[in-house]
Amino acid sequence: MLIARIIYPIQTLGPGKRLVIWTVGCKKHCKNCANPELWEQDIEKDIKVEHLAEKVNYILKNYDVDGITITGGDPVEQSGELIKLLKMIRDNAGDILVYSGYTNDEIKDVLTNDEYAEFTSYIDVLIDGAYIDELNDGVSPLIGSTNQKIRYFNQYISKKYIEYLAVDRKVQNIHTDAGIISVGIHNKNNRR
Repeated sequence: MLIARIIYPIQTLGPGKRLVIWTVGCKKHCKNCANPELWEQDIEKDIKVEHLAEKVNYILKNYDVDGITITGGDPVEQSGELIKLLKMIRDNAGDILVYSGYTNDEIKDVLTNDEYAEFTSYIDVLIDGAYIDELNDGVSPLIGSTNQKIRYFNQYISKKYIEYLAVDRKVQNIHTDAGIISVGIHNKNNRR
């Protein structure tokens, strides 16, 4: 699976202290995307799903993690490996939120019925739809543009997400060997 980075704890891409995984590769190329450096597939970023799951499960078992967010790039563009990863981490994960630039209907068209059922059985929340810069209203702490939808596949988890949605947008700036990464849902005039 092509993975750019894994960072914990992140509090700006879902409720609580989250482990966030950024995938590599996205064909959408949305105008003013927050992560254009993750558009092109990079084979040097390949990691075996089993190894990734082992690392993620270690963190989940040894740290106070409230949930996992998987974003990108676009994780759905690696749907086979994504489903395999989700299956391997589901039991330890708390809640799982996946971002995709594809709409739920587009995801249904790409996956078989069985794959879609499996995918949605492993996740709690899907935020779907391409980012449209002109529709960034600067309001929601979870969606970048108002066309995007928050879909709950686990209704029991929706309360904590509704509470999270009541707060303002915020970003975390994380220092890495590669420089500073600004994590969160940005206002359209406040990028990097």
